[in-house]
Amino acid sequence: MMNHNENFDDIYLKYWKFSVKVAMKIVKNKAVAEDISQETFCKLFRLGDKLDMSNDGKLESLIFTATVNTAKDYYKKAYVKREQFPLEKENADAKSRDEKYNPEERILRMEKKEYQKLVLQRLRDKNPINYEILIKIKVMGMSPESVAEEYGLTRNGVNNRILRMKEWMNSELEKLYRKKR
Repeated sequence: MMNHNENFDDIYLKYWKFSVKVAMKIVKNKAVAEDISQETFCKLFRLGDKLDMSNDGKLESLIFTATVNTAKDYYKKAYVKREQFPLEKENADAKSRDEKYNPEERILRMEKKEYQKLVLQRLRDKNPINYEILIKIKVMGMSPESVAEEYGLTRNGVNNRILRMKEWMNSELEKLYRKKR
């Protein structure tokens, strides 16, 4: 009969890659995922004979849950919030490059720009003064004070118009997206 250590070695060899994959989906860093997996198996090993290794389905589920919980615990540690991994930045840069050149993402960005242009056109047709105020402040970079003085408004009045225009434009964009679906 095999002892606990021999059984556990088999379990470790069988499920280690699975645990690393689960951790990798959470932390997005291979080295950290391997550490989390290692810590997970250390915790499981400490269970000793309490660990039921007879049912593969239950064991895989236990390893999955333990790995997820260990990964969550990793983020709760204070030093993690300050620590910056170079690989994470590289992965984020690669992801943004992939999104930038991904045809589907490019089409969606182009579609979004077209919708935005359409909404701006509607704003210009519906309320040309508000459109001019928006362009002068957001595109031309004029200060709200100078625009307020030009149109005989208060600074607060200009800011309120900008806020209302943003809300109106967001609702118009929502309507366009709903029509598309």
